[in-house]
Amino acid sequence: MLARAAADFYWMGRYFERTEHTARLLQYQLTRLVDTPADELAVGWRVVYRALGQSAPVTPTVTDEAESFLLADAYTLAASLVEETTNPDSMIRCWTMARDNAKQLRPWLPVRVWTCLNQGFFWIRDCDFPRVWAEGPAALADEAIDRLRLLAGVVDARMPRDDAWRFLELGRFVERLQHQAALLDAWDRVGQDPGDAPSLSWAGLLRVCAAYELYCRAHSMVIRRGPALAFLARNPELPWSLCFAVRRIQDLLAGIDPRGARYPLAPPHRMVLRLSAAVEADPADEKDPGEGRGPLEGLLRDSRALHGITVATYFDYPVQTGLPS
Repeated sequence: MLARAAADFYWMGRYFERTEHTARLLQYQLTRLVDTPADELAVGWRVVYRALGQSAPVTPTVTDEAESFLLADAYTLAASLVEETTNPDSMIRCWTMARDNAKQLRPWLPVRVWTCLNQGFFWIRDCDFPRVWAEGPAALADEAIDRLRLLAGVVDARMPRDDAWRFLELGRFVERLQHQAALLDAWDRVGQDPGDAPSLSWAGLLRVCAAYELYCRAHSMVIRRGPALAFLARNPELPWSLCFAVRRIQDLLAGIDPRGARYPLAPPHRMVLRLSAAVEADPADEKDPGEGRGPLEGLLRDSRALHGITVATYFDYPVQTGLPS
């Protein structure tokens, strides 16, 4: 496979995953608008934007008319992450970029995969955001998640398990690892306050990661910081855990570059082993009071480094070197 085709598949997978991650965060935040205190909603918006690595276009504050103010404020905050075409991480921009990558890959893509992707693009491009907001703030996020999961199912059913599929899935899980590490870090550092200030519940984090029921079955209905973070980091059966993402990346790299998994390890394989060891360390360790770092900061840094190493090894390698044969 040509390096540029592999890169298109990789980035297409990343854009799919980034869009769904944003939609899941918005789904959680927007379903809480009605019966959640205004100051807690403000904390939630700070966590959402921090987890996405962005700055909020407005600063959520508490006023005497807090409920009506934050409903209007939420429209602006959500619109920036959904329909703002100048925001490189908005849902519509990511969907557009995924479609642009797919245009270059038509010979490799089954017709049904392209059709499903294209229908989703036209849906979000032509969506009347004010009307959808009036019907229900979380409706668009719900619809986006359903369409993306339909697309994932079509990809799973129609694409052969060749290098095209592997690079697509590699992009998805590299993106998932980065975003999940950033979400856990933001929830722990921004969403929690040791004093009397409003904080986000750990049950809410489990719900965002589709892990609440599984956690209650495995542990208890009482949810605490340490067990919740450890569960979301190390549970190998949870699709949104860090461990699950690292193992999928390891398997995909072994299929793409079998020789790289043997000594001497290729740089991406070496970094995945480092990430695997970091995930097995206790993510619930207390923050370093001297430097103010969170317990997930190192893992977040390494997950971002994995992307750069992957690009340098498989997409932007020197012409005289080439891919491993």
